[in-house]
Amino acid sequence: MSGRHEPSGVSAALMPRSVKVLVGVLAVVAVAGTAAFVVTFSSVEASVPAVASSVPPEPGCGEKAKLVIAVDPSIATGVEAVVATIAPEKLGCASFTVVPQDSARTFGDLAGGGTGPALWIPDSSEWLDKVTGVGSSSFRKVSASVASTPVVTVTKTGEGTRPGNWLDVLAVPGLHIGDPLSSAVSSAPIVAAFAETQAQNGDPASILSALVPVAQAQLGNVKEAGSTGRIEKVAAVGGTAVTTEQTFTSYLAAHADAQLTAVVPATGTVFMNYPVALTGAGTVDASAQAQVLIDALSSETGRTVLSGLGFRGPGSEPLGSGGIDVSASLVPNDPSMVTKALARYELLSRPSRALAVVDVSGSMDYVQDGVTRMAATAQAGDLAIRMFPGNAQLGLWAFSIKLGGDTDYREIEPVRRMDAAEGDADHRTQLLSHVGTLPSLVGGGTGLYDSVLAAFRQIQSTYDRASINSVILVTDGANDDPSGINLKDLLDTLAREQDSARPVPIITIGVTDDADTEVLKQISAVTGGNSHFAPTPADIPKVFIGAISGRAG
Repeated sequence: MSGRHEPSGVSAALMPRSVKVLVGVLAVVAVAGTAAFVVTFSSVEASVPAVASSVPPEPGCGEKAKLVIAVDPSIATGVEAVVATIAPEKLGCASFTVVPQDSARTFGDLAGGGTGPALWIPDSSEWLDKVTGVGSSSFRKVSASVASTPVVTVTKTGEGTRPGNWLDVLAVPGLHIGDPLSSAVSSAPIVAAFAETQAQNGDPASILSALVPVAQAQLGNVKEAGSTGRIEKVAAVGGTAVTTEQTFTSYLAAHADAQLTAVVPATGTVFMNYPVALTGAGTVDASAQAQVLIDALSSETGRTVLSGLGFRGPGSEPLGSGGIDVSASLVPNDPSMVTKALARYELLSRPSRALAVVDVSGSMDYVQDGVTRMAATAQAGDLAIRMFPGNAQLGLWAFSIKLGGDTDYREIEPVRRMDAAEGDADHRTQLLSHVGTLPSLVGGGTGLYDSVLAAFRQIQSTYDRASINSVILVTDGANDDPSGINLKDLLDTLAREQDSARPVPIITIGVTDDADTEVLKQISAVTGGNSHFAPTPADIPKVFIGAISGRAG
């Protein structure tokens, strides 16, 4: 297991790009048939144009075609330096302009049909697969990799242990992961967890459950300023960050006193592989120039420049010094599962706004395996309340028959943000206090249908378009209120009042065989929700958390 290492390469080259920008002065000198070079740095505030773009046109070319290379910022400094070593005559009637640009933005330009670069070097082939998936016929990968770097986890030295696998990483409270929807580095733990699970024929549901708190903290994840920003957060306040070996070694070069450790799980990790693609943009066929670029990046000079910046070669060979121990490269055998998980993540990343409606009828006091149904439900509620981030909204109702006097339901806590102040505490604290008192309300029959309709109308009438609005229903019985609405009228009313502009899925959880699971499935189906079943009280907490992970159907 690797700990804190001194990085290899020229330390100046490893300083943050915002402080030291490579001006691109690589003096290529022929020495006995080989190339020697010198790297010069200068402090600048503005972007520096690529050297090759200002080369005068060769005779007979007229004005040279300027081929834009969009390069992920993590490797742009190195690509700029290597491009500066390319002899102008090798590019014919063209020149290169290197533009550092986030891979997600370049993908958006290409997928949206906008003006794209002639060549693209993203940080991961994941982006090329996405572009191919949207049907770009002229898009073509011309190099699988010109450099690589493994994704790692970073903690303060002495504060963390090596995780057993990437599912363990995803389960770390307050994980500094960034935005998996716009960063291949941030999505790598999810990709790795699926690769591990598929290799062992495991259950992917565990990954989806682990993603719930991560997704619910998405607002904070987006605000974290990239891989370096996540390292800075850990250095300041502790925790665990997801970044790359290259970013980590660069950070250590600029912060020699940092007490940080980078590791990967024993199972291995995902590598950023920096492929090269021709996009087909423009009127010039850049195939020949693309090969010149690839040859330059693959040359001894190119490898020296990139390794000096902390990158591994295309074969993922370990760094000469300062690198992290990696046992294997993790690649899912079914990438479609990752795609589906990220789609679910996108949905889950919108803040939750839910009303939990809990059955407190007399049967919830039944004991099985030493625990009552109500006690297990209260435990599940406690876990869920602690899991939601501060920007989530949650309310709590209890129901039996005439629990509220004129109604079968009673409001225990209104729907509010978890971090909303309530007296000397916050809403989360109040919910935790009240969920513990639910056993004291147990008694009476099951006024299920009236309570369901009232909860649906409550959430729909106060709909929050910035959130996922839902009702979470927990019950162990069938409706036995003869004076209330019947099942047919309930389902017809829910179908009629459902509004596609204000969807309110009802997520149902049936507890033990006494629950009317067929009815619960119908209630969920008509509202676009999903239905779950906990066969024993001991299963309730696990099923409850699983239900939240599939909250939108």
